[in-house]
Amino acid sequence: MGLGTIINVACIVAGGLVGLLGRGCLLAALPVAVLQGSFTALAHLLEPVMTAAVLGNLSLVGSILIFCVGVNLAWPRTFKPANMLPAVVVATAPAFVG
Repeated sequence: MGLGTIINVACIVAGGLVGLLGRGCLLAALPVAVLQGSFTALAHLLEPVMTAAVLGNLSLVGSILIFCVGVNLAWPRTFKPANMLPAVVVATAPAFVG
């Protein structure tokens, strides 16, 4: 199981058992806050490294992957975006080098 799946399960179980508007929200907020906080900390660490060229390449490849997911909604099994995820690394590496 991935970390995201575990956090989602923890949030759903906590919200369903204790109640959606009470203690369940407080219990579900803890794992979400830890995950979002770690993403924010990682973003602050990577901020000096992420140049305009890197962000441009990353945005382009990300947009193409999102487009592929959309095409799969219209015509199932057309693309396999999960197999295309290494393109993010391949696209950003030349921007770091050059």
